[in-house]
Amino acid sequence: MAYVGKRGTSWGYVVDIGINPKTGKRKQKAKSGFKTKKAAQLAAAKVEKEIHEGTFVQESTITFREYIDQWFPRYSKLVQPGTSDSRRTSIKKLNEYFAHYPLKKIKKNMYMEMLHDLHDNGYSENSIKSIHSTARLIFKSALEDTIRLDPTDNMDFRFLKKKKVVEDKLNVDENFLEKEELAMFLQIAKRQKFPQDFAVYSVLAYTGLRRGELCVLKWDDIDFATKTLSITKTYYSESKRIDDFSLVPPKTRGSIRVIDVDDFVIDTLKEHKSWQNEFIMKNRKTYTDYNFAFINTSKYPGFPMHPHYIYDHMKKILKKMEHPKKLAPHSLRHTHASLCIEAEIELRDIAERLGHDDMKTLNKIYAHTTKGQKQKTSARFSNLMKEVREKISF
Repeated sequence: MAYVGKRGTSWGYVVDIGINPKTGKRKQKAKSGFKTKKAAQLAAAKVEKEIHEGTFVQESTITFREYIDQWFPRYSKLVQPGTSDSRRTSIKKLNEYFAHYPLKKIKKNMYMEMLHDLHDNGYSENSIKSIHSTARLIFKSALEDTIRLDPTDNMDFRFLKKKKVVEDKLNVDENFLEKEELAMFLQIAKRQKFPQDFAVYSVLAYTGLRRGELCVLKWDDIDFATKTLSITKTYYSESKRIDDFSLVPPKTRGSIRVIDVDDFVIDTLKEHKSWQNEFIMKNRKTYTDYNFAFINTSKYPGFPMHPHYIYDHMKKILKKMEHPKKLAPHSLRHTHASLCIEAEIELRDIAERLGHDDMKTLNKIYAHTTKGQKQKTSARFSNLMKEVREKISF
């Protein structure tokens, strides 16, 4: 039976909602601030009805970050490492918005503002929906015993379509480096004080390797005689720590491949190996020889180069170039594909080189052309129409 009483000028209630299993003591819900006794009685009756029907939820004051810290370890045990890794990335972004908010105070309009803000800041539709998918899991779990309403319910994503045409155009124009831009990029990489940078970005640009594939490339995978690279594995680290890594199969079956390279790549790798041999001699007491071609040189010398290194150093080079495009290491993969297209290499051969399983993927991603290819197309058409021009000239 609920207790209803007056405190000061307002009314309130106290309702027994069960027994605390740890202490054996009664758990109660209290609420005040009602203007009349009748209003307090009706509110108390509603709570008692929910308790009787088993639908009552005692909303907690736990914050979003605190709830995540409890929920994520349980979730991670139920899914594959790669899945939990992807969720972790989304959680990091969600925490930027909601970390210190009590979970129960995150309302639908606040959540929708977050999605719009992501969109306004250039996040792709896929990225936004991936973050939303993670939020759905979190709030659906909290709905069982922590909150009453799920702010992620019934989201309207039509706003994502408004910029689609513009975004597609930007992706085409800003996804890769033109040939002249690549030359400048590699020149700056060569002048960097970091001795591995030139080899790292040269190999990425000249082979189209994924960043994780390059990080675990071993000297045994490089055949200097036949001028080939064997790609059989990629980098994985659940914790993201340099000293915690594993070698896993690449992205798809087609990703296991042998890539032919030219003399420039071979000479670059030979020069890089000479540098590495000197580094090993100087650090032989602390060096762990895993036979990786690209290595960590600081706290764990000999461990594979961390993927973040490639991203961070690329940003530094682009900054020195005063480059307007927003590029990432994967952009060098796009650059390689685009230049292969300009060189008139068959799409099937490019797909095999990049490790794409099917032509549809390649056609979808690399449907654009470089400036050089556009100029060639224009010149060919102009040449074809030469006779027409001559006939209509006065």
